[in-house]
Amino acid sequence: MSEDKLSRAEVAVLSFLLGSPAAQRQVGIAEATGVTQARVSQILAAADAFGWTERGPDGWQVRRPRELFERLVAARPPKVDVIESWYSLDTMQRQIELALEHASVQQVSLQVCGDWAADRVAPWRIPDIVYLHADGHLDLQAAGFVPVETSPADATIVVNVGKLAPGLRLDPAIATAMGGPPAQAWPLAPITEIARHLLTGDGPDTAEAVAELEQRFLAARSELERVA
Repeated sequence: MSEDKLSRAEVAVLSFLLGSPAAQRQVGIAEATGVTQARVSQILAAADAFGWTERGPDGWQVRRPRELFERLVAARPPKVDVIESWYSLDTMQRQIELALEHASVQQVSLQVCGDWAADRVAPWRIPDIVYLHADGHLDLQAAGFVPVETSPADATIVVNVGKLAPGLRLDPAIATAMGGPPAQAWPLAPITEIARHLLTGDGPDTAEAVAELEQRFLAARSELERVA
């Protein structure tokens, strides 16, 4: 492990641990991230040497969550196999709800990312285009969407299709503690993925939006860690 450059397996393991206030055992980390137990062991040993993690009687925990958050935001993004773009005249919130409904029918795992995910737990600015992560092709034509074949800038929803590890998402308990809706919550991407996506935008308040997201996440995580 390089302190400056993390592999995707390292990002997955450390992102899961950062998003889990309770201590986690290696077998659980492997199941949640899809990384082998042997590789998880190597990653945690190296992270412990950097001072990012520590092993306690109940399992592994993050030692310096703020530093690890910022390292992970600066790390390489998940691999994307294809980008699919769609357009609809429905309200943006309705578009997200329709996408989630049709993903469930089509047995596609889906996560909300970008500004709409951030707005769910740390409102800062008015979100526009919807960014989703999916683990397979999502056909939205039956929901009234029109595929965008030209520029993604013309789309209202952009779907990044690629592998999604089962345990890599923003924990609903943390989302609620951050101020998100306690019921009927959207499945949200990992907090560091949301922050990284915000930083790809060109809005004048991007840094402030990420700072607000980070502050709320770390405060909620700390609160839940005390009661875990």
